[in-house]
Amino acid sequence: MYKSGDKVIILDYNNKPLDPAVVAVVEDIIGADRVRLRLPDNACCMEFTNRFEKIDDQKYEALLHNVRKREKRVAVDLQIDIRKFASKHPRRRKDEIFSIFNQDKHYVSVLNAYDGRVQMYGEDNISERFLYEYKDALAGIVRTRTFFHELDNSIPVPEF
Repeated sequence: MYKSGDKVIILDYNNKPLDPAVVAVVEDIIGADRVRLRLPDNACCMEFTNRFEKIDDQKYEALLHNVRKREKRVAVDLQIDIRKFASKHPRRRKDEIFSIFNQDKHYVSVLNAYDGRVQMYGEDNISERFLYEYKDALAGIVRTRTFFHELDNSIPVPEF
């Protein structure tokens, strides 16, 4: 029924596409009723074939574009004006602040992706590589938020 390279959309328990939509590519056929999916962030998971449906390339690209657009969203708790920090802290270079800000956005994205995966697939089905990225993001977010906390005391430092 499915073959390696097929593009699919993940379904919820009512056999409706998840909202927001999650797309994947069939990476490997495990059995008659299970396949290994590669998600947009290059993580993989095993899934039963009744939990997704095949879509065409055009719909896949459109939904993948929406996924990428959602991932670029800045964390609500750290929407800051880089110029404000650069003007108040002349010893810090503007590009240094911007670089750490981008790192923080990446870490927030990984943490949100992990939470979504745990809700969808459970902690037992998280790949080793993604688990490593999650632990790296936990340490990284503490580091970046500590940097911003030193510049502005109103930014909290998370404790994990």
